[in-house]
Amino acid sequence: MTQTYVPSVDFVIYHEVIGLVSCTLDELAQRLPAYSWAQVFAAVDRLSRQGTLRLNRISRFGYVLSVCSDPPPQSRFHETGGAKGCVSGTGDPILAGK
Repeated sequence: MTQTYVPSVDFVIYHEVIGLVSCTLDELAQRLPAYSWAQVFAAVDRLSRQGTLRLNRISRFGYVLSVCSDPPPQSRFHETGGAKGCVSGTGDPILAGK
């Protein structure tokens, strides 16, 4: 039996945001129909807490996502692990875990 590589949602989101340079959370969710909105939200929350993605508030309920300057190694994309490399004072303190 041959095993098929299935990338994690974190990996997919990271590469999607790299390709777009920046996007809103809703735009990202629409571009990833294989994942539910809740899966995308949870992964974005996880990646922002790890310092892989940056969230900037643009309106009361709107956020723009971008990739932090120091990309993490690909092998570090998994559900509970983290990649450090971005510190931003412009993000939402609630989403940043402060």
